[in-house]
Amino acid sequence: MNSALSKNQRKAIYADLKTEFLYIAIPFCLLIGVKSYMGDWRDIFMVADWALASCIIFGQITSKVSKAVANSKLTTSQEHFGLYTAKRFFLVVLAAAVYFGMLALPSMGLGIFQIVLFFVASYFHFSDGFATAIMQKSV
Repeated sequence: MNSALSKNQRKAIYADLKTEFLYIAIPFCLLIGVKSYMGDWRDIFMVADWALASCIIFGQITSKVSKAVANSKLTTSQEHFGLYTAKRFFLVVLAAAVYFGMLALPSMGLGIFQIVLFFVASYFHFSDGFATAIMQKSV
């Protein structure tokens, strides 16, 4: 299915995904800049915003893929889609749990984990976003 798209179409899809992600990344670039300038660099890890953003990203991509599957004329396996949805929902819950953990008992280990989770969410933003765009083009 990936080969059905021209190089320009793939570039356009990734340009849209990069634009969406830029609006997510700008506040975090500001956060890193302010925390680096005003305080200890470890404060960057101790802010619960990373986990909250991950939770939002996972929720958005799950919603986008679900809508694309519902509107697509492509045949999908209920079992595979169910597994996909369950895994993404688990990541939403995990990110929410880390967020609450950072509010209740912040630690450097949890802080590092939430940033790793943010990068995982960022990866899925692009991979699932690309799959969503392909499904939307098949409508």
